[in-house]
Amino acid sequence: MAHLGPCRWLQDARSPPVSPRAIYTQGTWPPDRRGLMEPRASREELACDRRWLRWRWGNQRAGTASPSRPAVCFACGMALRKGGLALAVLLVSWAALGPRGLEGVEPGVPGDTEGLQCPAICTCGHDDYTDELSVFCSSRNLTQLPDGIPDSARALWLDGNNFSSIPEAAFRNFSSLGFLNLQGSGLASLEPKVLLGLRNLYHLHLERNQLRGLGARTFLHTPGLASLGLNNNLLSRVDEGLFHGLANLWDLNLGWNSLAVLPDTVFQGLVNLRELVLAGNKLTYLQPPLFYGLSELRELDLSRNALRTIKANIFVKLPKLQKLYLDHNHIAAMAPGAFLGLKALRWLDLHLPGPAGPARPAPLHNAITSLRPRTFKDLHFLEELRLGHNRLRQLPDKAFEGLGQLEVLTLNDNQIQEVKAGAFLGLLNVAVMNLSGNCLRNLPVRVFQGLAKLHSLHLEGSCLGRIRQHTFAGLSGLRRLFLKDNGITAIEEQSLWGLPELLELDLTSNQLTQLPSQLFQGLGKLEYLLLSRNRLSALSAEVLGPLQCTFWLDISHNHLEALPESILSPLVRLRYLSLRNNSLQTFVPQPPGLERLWLEGNPWHCGCPLQALRAFALQHPTVVPRFVQAVSEGDDCQRPVYTYNNITCASPPSISGLDLRDVGEDHFTHC
Repeated sequence: MAHLGPCRWLQDARSPPVSPRAIYTQGTWPPDRRGLMEPRASREELACDRRWLRWRWGNQRAGTASPSRPAVCFACGMALRKGGLALAVLLVSWAALGPRGLEGVEPGVPGDTEGLQCPAICTCGHDDYTDELSVFCSSRNLTQLPDGIPDSARALWLDGNNFSSIPEAAFRNFSSLGFLNLQGSGLASLEPKVLLGLRNLYHLHLERNQLRGLGARTFLHTPGLASLGLNNNLLSRVDEGLFHGLANLWDLNLGWNSLAVLPDTVFQGLVNLRELVLAGNKLTYLQPPLFYGLSELRELDLSRNALRTIKANIFVKLPKLQKLYLDHNHIAAMAPGAFLGLKALRWLDLHLPGPAGPARPAPLHNAITSLRPRTFKDLHFLEELRLGHNRLRQLPDKAFEGLGQLEVLTLNDNQIQEVKAGAFLGLLNVAVMNLSGNCLRNLPVRVFQGLAKLHSLHLEGSCLGRIRQHTFAGLSGLRRLFLKDNGITAIEEQSLWGLPELLELDLTSNQLTQLPSQLFQGLGKLEYLLLSRNRLSALSAEVLGPLQCTFWLDISHNHLEALPESILSPLVRLRYLSLRNNSLQTFVPQPPGLERLWLEGNPWHCGCPLQALRAFALQHPTVVPRFVQAVSEGDDCQRPVYTYNNITCASPPSISGLDLRDVGEDHFTHC
């Protein structure tokens, strides 16, 4: 749709924002675990981050095996440099299809396979460009390595088999191997020298086996490893020295095991480690020496453990860490200096993603009850802070001081009842703030003063009751304001003044009985106005006058008995209008550009005043449809859902129960 004067036509404006990369959309797909690999990341790194984040959220964070960012990004780069294009393509294919994506599926085989030595039960192929060999033996129900695997293989897929164990030196002849996938193969143990000979191995996948322990020298013969996946096993301990010699390791995944304690020096020597995943274990405490030496670490995932507190100096030796996940623990307190040393941190997650339900048992969650002033003062580069679903009761003065680069702050579903006037001081760059699901009965005047870059404010379900003048003072850049389900009974006349950039205003499910005539003064750019499920019995003729850019107006489920004939005239760009479930008896359609008009659920008096509406509905059946069919996206088997748009006559008695469009022309001959 073309740009029209001061109005911006947003295709996705209904989606509440959640990430500041452009419009931070909440509820579209799980929240973006974004962050830059370097303060000035290359375009390739950013693109790679986006691909990997989507895969990882759907797999690894759900507790299933998943490729890491280095496995997708760095590994592909390494493959192109050291293992060739074929290996890079295989890595990305495996990542995109997921950990089970190639189990039991015959992969496409590149190149000419005629005359190629290959085990009869496997599939082999050379890359067309690099002539490098890949061997696919996935999901063949193997109990031992097949004979005849070519020594020149660069990638070997053995996932989804039933090995139980593999004898020592089984791979001694495969010195060219760069990629080995043994995930989901029933391995209960690894012999100390099982990897002997794999000096050029870069990527090793041992996820989803039954490994309970690993000897201290297991990886001694794979000094070139860049990524190592040990997640979703049964590991209850990790010996000191297990990772000795892996100076090239970029990614280590130990998530979803049964680790309760880690030796202080277990990660010593991993000088190039970029990502460490310890999620889904049983860790109850962290000791400062644990992360010493990991000066290159960018991402640390400690979610879904049993941590109860964050002590001082735990992360002091992680100067390049950019993403830290601490959600789904039992954290109730954070000591002063808990985040000391995290000079590059950009993402801190201390929240619980969602509430429990009948089909979802209550998960582990943090229970932070208070924040000290300047709790996060050491996190100068933090861009996203997630504190939702804790037990915070108050936001003190200067709670977030020092977070000058913060863009997203989520505090939803706590127990916040009081916000001090200076709570948000210093948040000069915050773009999205979520305070929904608290009980903020008395927000201080000008509490948001200074947040000129805030563009989305979520206050749904926050017990506001009444919107006072100057509540939103200072939010000159605000574009979306969500006030749904607050029990609001009154909005003062000038309470929305000073929001010239506002595009969406959601006042759904409140208790408004009237709107001040000058309420929307100055909201000349407003595009979406949602007023459904209130108690409005009338709208004054001038209340909608300033809304010249509004194209979506929902005033359904109110008590409107009539609309002034001229009330919609100023809305020259109105495209969607819902008048459902009111008490309207007559209505004259006015805006010429309407694309959808909902009228169902009103007691229509089908006399002469409705003749124009009947003609309009018959002439524009797509604008006033009798029903709309909706099918859930991606679900071909689900039955369609029909939304009906009846214009049912309540009177006169002779045609009561008929749809206005089915009333004959002769009924209006006397008009």
